[in-house]
Order: sequence, then C-alpha cells, then structure tokens
Amino acid sequence: MPPIVGLFVSIAIFTVMFALGLGLKTSSFALPRHQLGVLARILIGTCLLVPLAGLLLLELPLTADLSRSARFAIALMVICPSAPLALRRVSSPGSSSALAARIQVLAAVVAIVSVPLMAELFRWVNPVDGWDITAADVALQVTRVQLVPLAAGLLLRSWKPGWAERWSPAINRLASALLLLVIVLLLVITSSNTIPFLTGNLAALVAMASMVVISLAIGYGLAEKDPIRRQTVALVTCTRNLGLAAQLAVVYGSAIKGLIPAVLTYTLISVMISTLFLKLHSARTAT
Repeated sequence: MPPIVGLFVSIAIFTVMFALGLGLKTSSFALPRHQLGVLARILIGTCLLVPLAGLLLLELPLTADLSRSARFAIALMVICPSAPLALRRVSSPGSSSALAARIQVLAAVVAIVSVPLMAELFRWVNPVDGWDITAADVALQVTRVQLVPLAAGLLLRSWKPGWAERWSPAINRLASALLLLVIVLLLVITSSNTIPFLTGNLAALVAMASMVVISLAIGYGLAEKDPIRRQTVALVTCTRNLGLAAQLAVVYGSAIKGLIPAVLTYTLISVMISTLFLKLHSARTAT
C-alpha cells in the first residue's frame, strides 16, 4: 500500500473527528444523573464486550480455518469503536441523533484506552497470526487521528460559537466527502483482490455476518427499553470505525495480502445487516 494512502486516510479521519467536535453543542452532553449508568453500560458494550465477543469468535474451532486477512480484519474492526458513519445511520426516523452523538464522542475518548488494551489482549491470546500491534503504538495512532481533532473541534466551538455554527455544515460535508473518497480509493487500489476474497472466503463472510449480528444484539440488549434508544444503540454498537481500522491496517498490516478488501467487506456486510435491522425494527415499532 503506497504511503500516500495512509496519509490520506489519516487526513480523512482527522477531518471527520474535527467536524464531529465542531458540530456538537455543550447542551448535547447535559444528561440526567440516572442516565449516566445507562451510558456507561453502553460504552462497556461497544468498547469492551464487542471486542471480547470477536476474540471469542476467532478462538472457536469453526473459525480456525479462516484466512489470515479475514482474521486480521475481524480483529481490527471489533476493537475500533466510535464510527463517524454511525451518525449518518441514525439520522433516520426512529433513532436518536443526540444519544448517538454522546456515545460517539465518549467512545472516541474511551478508545484511547480501550483500543490499545484490546490490541494487547489480542496479541497476548494470539488469535491472529502476525498480530504485532502494540498498545503504545495504537494509543499514539488513536490519539493523533481521533482525540486531537475531536478536542480541537470542541474547543473551537466553545471559543468561536458563531463561526462554528456558520461553517460546521460545510466542514461536515467535506468530512463526509473525504470519507467516501477513502472508501473509493481503497476499493480502486484493492479491486484486483476484492473479488477473489469474496469468492474464496465464504466462511469469512459468515463469520463477519455473525459478528455484526452479535454486535447488534449487544447494543440492543444494553440499551434502555425505549424502542428509539434500542434502535440507536444497536446501530451505533455494530457500526465499527472503518477509518481507524483502515489506518491500522495500512500501518500494521500492509504486508498482509487481501487485508484492506477484508476490512471493506466487513463494513459492507455491517451496512447490509444493519439496514435490514433498521427496516425490520422500524416496521415492528410502527405496528
């Protein structure tokens, strides 16, 4: 993978997180005390339980024959919470954008600790051949591409609220465009490997689909019983951070053939299953 691709991925994630911070109002984080425990439970689910479920899945005999790229991709996706794409997914009726934004920001902060710890746990258990990602390296990556731009956006909004209000929509559109360009760029670069991966890794597709369903179930089960909150938390929990996972893949897995197609495949499966969930859940709550 050319180094310029890794740089472009970093710029895209930086812009997305900066736009997120710039677009959030302080009032978005005004929570009643009784909801703090619920939010903490949700963060444990998305930052801890999903990675642990992924680790368990990769340790099962049924997944023992998965390709190295598929195992690496599943591991990367499950340890990376706080996906900017999640905020787009919950903009539909029946979801709570404010709740999703709170989870997104707090998960991005918690990820500074959770991602390195999960990476170290995966390295210790060793479910993935060649998993040499260290906690210190991941902490540096996550801090640089998530926490710094998020903090910068929040601080700039506090300092210049009028400017932030005026320019936030444009910067958010730019961030969305950059994220889309990253996906297209990765698809183009890896196009020769994508079809072979899809046709030659049926077991991996099943494992990825299973992991997405498990993630949805974790989010749905940990949310409050209100249908809107359950739908929101389920979507946010199962939508993993493609940008961060791609960044880690470029930096630490560039020698693994088919890794980027595997990461993109996981994302595609996640979008398909979560869209189906969204339609079924919306139809159920409407009746």
